[in-house]
Amino acid sequence: MIKINTKLLKLFTLIICLFCIFTFQKSNYISIRNTIGLFLDSVMPSLFPFILFTNILILSGISKYITNYFKKYGNLIYVSIIGFFCGYPMGAKATYTLFSEGKITKKQASFLMSFANNCNPIFILSTIGICILDNIYIGLILLISHYIAAIIICIFNFTHNDIIHEKIENSNIFKKKEDKNLHKSTFEILDLSIKSTFVTLGNILTFIILFNLCFSIIEIILTKLNISKNIIYSLSGLFEITNGTRLIYLNTNFSFPFTIALISFMLSFSGFSIIFQVYSCIYKAKIKLLYIVKNKFIQGIISGIITYFLINFSNIKNIEHTNMIKFNATSYFIISVSLLFMFVFALKKVTRK
Repeated sequence: MIKINTKLLKLFTLIICLFCIFTFQKSNYISIRNTIGLFLDSVMPSLFPFILFTNILILSGISKYITNYFKKYGNLIYVSIIGFFCGYPMGAKATYTLFSEGKITKKQASFLMSFANNCNPIFILSTIGICILDNIYIGLILLISHYIAAIIICIFNFTHNDIIHEKIENSNIFKKKEDKNLHKSTFEILDLSIKSTFVTLGNILTFIILFNLCFSIIEIILTKLNISKNIIYSLSGLFEITNGTRLIYLNTNFSFPFTIALISFMLSFSGFSIIFQVYSCIYKAKIKLLYIVKNKFIQGIISGIITYFLINFSNIKNIEHTNMIKFNATSYFIISVSLLFMFVFALKKVTRK
């Protein structure tokens, strides 16, 4: 077997990166400028309140009420709620917090990482559905498919894994820590939550810029090789989903159902930008990156198939755009809370069996 010299590989990668920085200066500038604009206009407004809410939830110790209510599976359900309701990468962040405090095992953390990292509902409905696709109905279909696919993976891993026999107490390699957050004042919790929120947003923006830069360079190379635009822009969603969704919707000429199904796959797969964001939160738990990629890929396939059939079944292509229906902030909140309570109710039923 050929041994790879990691130092030489890192040096070679660095040289390639420097070459691309100097060779594609103009396209790099345009890519970064457009990415920052897209982040400020679409991504940050949908993510900020959820990330702030999650940080307050983690730091305030409110999670104890959730864990006490569900008893044996409380910690798992708490992270599941965060992963479904608040979106990337907060599910991973909550998972690692519980793992580092000795409240869940590595196997349970891996189980959570297989399904509890999803787009938040506002991102799919608002950023993708309205801002990019200009159709709230498509956003709803994407949201339904996204969550059903995640729940299918959750149920499959739950029933085919001895995680149900794992004991949470004293099962972690970390020593259990006293919850210091219980002694923090409300202002201190809010202050720390705001700082953590902007650190997380900065981390997200950096990954989005990096992977959009990678795609812009690949796009130039593939275009010069006369590769079909359908192939080029289909690859965009593998790098970053917001810009990828826009490029797929505007620049490919696939059939309408297949285009939306492909976007659904990209949202559930989440793109390498989000996968690396998630992994940066959980890597200390020594969960394999390939395991996360595999589960996200499977979720993407399931979501895409569900979306394809829902689009064909609803004949949504004949429905007018969003001027038919106006959704305000209250509507988003009601939809999100309704989905949250439906998910909690379903989990409660599963864990009682």
